[in-house]
Amino acid sequence: MKEYFTPDGHLTDQALRDLIAELPEELERLEIAEHLSFCDRCTERYTDLLCEDCLLEPPEPLRPGVMKRIRQRARVIFLNRYVAAGFAACFTMILWLSGAFQMKLPATDTPAIMGIPQSFTGKTAELSQQFTDGVNKFFISFDLKGVFQNEKK
Repeated sequence: MKEYFTPDGHLTDQALRDLIAELPEELERLEIAEHLSFCDRCTERYTDLLCEDCLLEPPEPLRPGVMKRIRQRARVIFLNRYVAAGFAACFTMILWLSGAFQMKLPATDTPAIMGIPQSFTGKTAELSQQFTDGVNKFFISFDLKGVFQNEKK
C-alpha cells in the first residue's frame, strides 16, 4: 500500500496522479475522495492536474465580435429611448397647443361647483374628433377614380 498522505494530512502529488490514472484500490480511493470533499487546497491541486491540457485557444479571438454586438445593442437601446422621448414630447406639445391642459376659471359671481372646467378627457376627445374630421374631409375630397371632386373642369 502506497503512502498517499503527507505528515500534515494533505494528499501527495503521487496520490493525485494515481487517482487520475485510477490506480488506487477501492479503500484508498474512498479515503482520497473523503479528503478531497473537505480540503480545498488538495481539491484545487487535483483540478489543476485534471485541467492542465484541456484548455484550447479559439481559432479567432472572441472579444472583438462580442464588443461589436454590445455596441450595436447599446445604439439600438439609445435610439429607442430617444425616439420614445421625442414622440412623448411631440404628443405633449400637440396636447398643450390644442388647449387640453388649459383650465377655465369659474366666474367670480358663480359658485365654484357650477364652473368646473372641462376635463382632460373631454379635451382629448375633442382633439381626436377634430383630427378624425380632418382625415375624413381629406379622403372625401377624392372620388373612386382618384380625381378631386371639387376640381374645376
